[in-house]
Amino acid sequence: MVQKSKIAMVSYLNSKPFEFGLSNMFKDEFEIITETPAQCATLFKNGSVDIALIPVGALSDLTSYKIVSDYCIGCDGEVRTVCIFSNQPLEQCNKLLLDNHSRTSYLLSQLLTSEYLGLNLTVSPLNIGRYIHDNDNAILMIGDKVFEYENDFTYKYDLGILWKEWTGLPFVFAVWVTRPEIEFSKIEKLNTALKFGVNNLDKIIEKESSENLDLYYYFSHNIQYLLDDQKQNGLKLFLQKSDLQVEKSKFHSNLE
Repeated sequence: MVQKSKIAMVSYLNSKPFEFGLSNMFKDEFEIITETPAQCATLFKNGSVDIALIPVGALSDLTSYKIVSDYCIGCDGEVRTVCIFSNQPLEQCNKLLLDNHSRTSYLLSQLLTSEYLGLNLTVSPLNIGRYIHDNDNAILMIGDKVFEYENDFTYKYDLGILWKEWTGLPFVFAVWVTRPEIEFSKIEKLNTALKFGVNNLDKIIEKESSENLDLYYYFSHNIQYLLDDQKQNGLKLFLQKSDLQVEKSKFHSNLE
């Protein structure tokens, strides 16, 4: 009997194509665990899983790993589900409350507000489940909760749009990593499964959409999955601007 490799991946809608591919191909090879982005990084770091979809902001905390796969969670402009919300212009807010589910968005929001927008906001981490509306503060929200709360605020600042305006590049939020000892055949199967999922977006849209949530535009325009040259450049620039030290040797050959 083949021993299954454990995979940690986010449970958000934007990763459903990956989950679809992995659930429909090589089911005897992979065991999927769904968690928040931050928890995916923790599971990989403590050795609980062999493969993980990791927020790029958490890469510098890892030691024994390799970035693999032609796929990622990225955007080229508007991403929709990584946004700062407020009920007054951002420059009039006292504090920026940061969703603590992903270090990538946490770091990106601080970069954009301070270096691009030139704002000096006090920042504070936040457990979104305990948030109470406060007109003096702005709040970073990521993931599916944005669909639920985006209409509760007057102002919306999409981090994908701001990054594109600032750098002219796409942004990468999460990449696939494996332990160095994982055999190449497993990586090939992982990539094949991810490709299958991305090539079947229509099935995911049909399954996940509802009367209140039309996902066609989201999957076809907001979220991008191919880790192409421009996204690789955007990833490297973000790591540089965030002072995150990631060795070149950690990158798969397609990132060199």
